[in-house]
Amino acid sequence: MEKYRLVKYTKGSIILKYSQEARDCFYIISKGSVRAHNDFYDNSHTYKMGHIIGLIASITKEPYYSTIEAAEDVELWEIKVENINRINNKHLINRISTHLSSILEIWLSKYYSMIIKNKLDLYNKEEILIMASIYKYNGFIDASYKLCSSYINLFSKDYNDDHLNNIRNFMKNLTKSKEPELIENNSYKMYKGYCIYTELETTNRIYYIKSGKVGIYNIADSDYITRIIYPEQCIIDSYAPNLEYKTLFTTAIVLEDSVIDIMTKEELIKMIYNDTELRFKIVKMTAMKVISTILKMKAIKRTELRDKLIVLIYSVLKIETLFCEQIYIKLYYKIKDLKNMIHDDTDINDIRETLTNIDYVEFDCLDNIIVTDSNKYFEEYKNYTI
Repeated sequence: MEKYRLVKYTKGSIILKYSQEARDCFYIISKGSVRAHNDFYDNSHTYKMGHIIGLIASITKEPYYSTIEAAEDVELWEIKVENINRINNKHLINRISTHLSSILEIWLSKYYSMIIKNKLDLYNKEEILIMASIYKYNGFIDASYKLCSSYINLFSKDYNDDHLNNIRNFMKNLTKSKEPELIENNSYKMYKGYCIYTELETTNRIYYIKSGKVGIYNIADSDYITRIIYPEQCIIDSYAPNLEYKTLFTTAIVLEDSVIDIMTKEELIKMIYNDTELRFKIVKMTAMKVISTILKMKAIKRTELRDKLIVLIYSVLKIETLFCEQIYIKLYYKIKDLKNMIHDDTDINDIRETLTNIDYVEFDCLDNIIVTDSNKYFEEYKNYTI
């Protein structure tokens, strides 16, 4: 770490402050410990030597989402964001990647704990057909089929023939999507409706969307929840989460014809070590996933429905505009997706009415959300996200 600046803070000093604009640098704790806390989610954590702080806000240029205070006298290595592309230490690159994945898991688990009352048990034989029916009802036929197929493969020895035959009979009315076509090397063309994986099984693969869109879903409280819809240039991680929390397992569905590269985590690490431009994009993308998740939590915390929807759409736009600056955007999110993402009991018609009172937002006859000017939307509603 000798080429990075060493900075020192005495016990009780505020290193980073919630809601303030982020600096152009982040820190690695070299000595001592810090305490992180925030105003929108009642929790605090203590971090010690080796932990990274300030990276997510600095690389996304978003305000700090936590206040970081020196729990004792501390020493920190300061690294400029622009130097991420110049890092040659594989261990440090891997540490940054692991740190971001871990932080994302933690915030996703907090988000789900806020909205889910009853997670359907994938291993409960009475509920697998409920889950498959929910996907079928919402038009995700291939996901419904593959959920049943995976269940039979995993538990064929655990249940009697009558139960498994009920699942097989259900599957007879489902039509599988067209299988992906190999383009070259590890690159595939995947067709609209194709289910890449389900929440019952992880594939231990990384998916890089070169073109197209992929939706990430799971089932809870007898309905589907849209975790996120990824546009092109985003990465999807289908490795098992480290946290033992079932809701972190998801289903990935191709929403339009897409070209997707498939690789292992080791192959991805090798790529980001050799390709500095890709490295920066992936670090920024994972960091923005965290920001988007935190914004959803803030949306849930708001009292007024209009405020909830403003912040929620803001979180969606942060992902949608990450690598491609778009002004007029027809989102793949429908009004029902917004309702399920904040787990609100409000009637759909009331949500429609409220959306008409939000500037730069429209919806079409199919309830698809449209943002007429994303730049003006960000400018108008930035203060709602603090």
